[in-house]
Amino acid sequence: MKVNRRLLFLFYFILLILLVITLNYYLKVTLKDSSKVFTKYFDNLLLNKQFLVAKLDDSFFDKESNKNLKGILTEGPNKYIKGIYFRIDTLKYVEKHGKQYFLYEIPLNLFNLSELSIKYYDIIAEDKVVYSSEPLKIGSKYKKSFFEEFSKSSYGFTFVVGYKAAFVIKLNLFVTMIFTVGFVFFYYLFYIEKGETEKMENVIKNLNMELEKIYESFKKHKRLYEFGSSPTNLESVSKLQKTIKSIFEEFRKIFSEYERTAEILESTMAELEETNAELMEKNLQIISALAEAVEIKDSVTGNHSRNVMDFSLLLADKMGIKEPAEIEAIKYGAILHDIGKIGIPEHILNKPGKLNDEEFEIMKKHTVYGEKIIKTIPGWSLVGDVIRHHHENWDGSGYPDGLKGQEISLRAQIVSIVDVFVALTEDRPYRKGLSVEKSLSIMKDMVGVKFSSELFAQFLEVLKERGYIS
Repeated sequence: MKVNRRLLFLFYFILLILLVITLNYYLKVTLKDSSKVFTKYFDNLLLNKQFLVAKLDDSFFDKESNKNLKGILTEGPNKYIKGIYFRIDTLKYVEKHGKQYFLYEIPLNLFNLSELSIKYYDIIAEDKVVYSSEPLKIGSKYKKSFFEEFSKSSYGFTFVVGYKAAFVIKLNLFVTMIFTVGFVFFYYLFYIEKGETEKMENVIKNLNMELEKIYESFKKHKRLYEFGSSPTNLESVSKLQKTIKSIFEEFRKIFSEYERTAEILESTMAELEETNAELMEKNLQIISALAEAVEIKDSVTGNHSRNVMDFSLLLADKMGIKEPAEIEAIKYGAILHDIGKIGIPEHILNKPGKLNDEEFEIMKKHTVYGEKIIKTIPGWSLVGDVIRHHHENWDGSGYPDGLKGQEISLRAQIVSIVDVFVALTEDRPYRKGLSVEKSLSIMKDMVGVKFSSELFAQFLEVLKERGYIS
């Protein structure tokens, strides 16, 4: 008994609508991971502080470069994309840090994603598109689309990944055509004349085998091979096979485009990671070169700086410092805290006896010289802070700025107390190194003057844990 044709067509349309809805929902779901990866990459760029380019005062003025950025920048993510410290367009983020503001600039060419992709990638700040893989969008107001997903950066930017309309339309048309072909087969099986059924049986069998072969090949190799038609004298079946072949050719183009897009995206992400690794490697090379320069001039300083770095990192961990930027500043600030000694005359630097007042004034300049050297490296302002202020005292009697108490950053305080301990316990040209017990006895008298009682107590805990004292 044959099914009523109207019911059959109604059933077809209902199934088709459900299929299209399911397909489009699946497309949206696949975008979530892409937007999260896009966001995570950006957050990592800011997290390691490589793109920290300037420290601004509370009026957004950069004293070092004499630039007034008030009215141009605001705290948080910025929609202003013209480069300030770069010659190309950049993303900008301003972070409040005490009484100062830290400015980060990330060149937009780090997000060089292909315009030929089936997806588009947008970065939004204050409802404005500040970056897009479709350049015409940049600068325009953001308009949400159904076929996209967004992820919020912890720094306030919104990262959007979506499928282009042309791809969505093509894919929906392809699925509709495939489903219609299946329906036509079904319709033929139920409604063609009996005599023609026998003639079509082999053709349908061959068609089914061809489709199964293509499906199995796709499942195994992720490749779509050309559809092979079966010879037939039936005009309607011949037309149907041509239609199927055309559909497969179109889908092969779509899938090929998708593969190219995936390869481009994978290649782009690999390039971005490689660029990030190169920047980190460059930093390490700079550090090694600077440390070696000091070591050549002052034979004492080489091991001294490395020992200061090791103890400083242990104390930082004891003090609960977890932020990567702070740990990096302590690590590199410690190993390079005496880099300014390059500018100190050797007869003062290696004098076997105690320095006189005039010589000591010259020696004190090594903190300023060191910061001057380091501040030329983008993103190293925190390292420069450690180098400049590692001789500041808790009671304000230190140099070069006479900072007092909490005015001295914790990172500089940590390197300062460790520097004193290492200096007391190591051999110097004019004396032998003191014992740990004698050194700590001297340092105890410095509590409240050179450093805080809390910091000293935590440092003692570090020494106990490492077996230096009981």
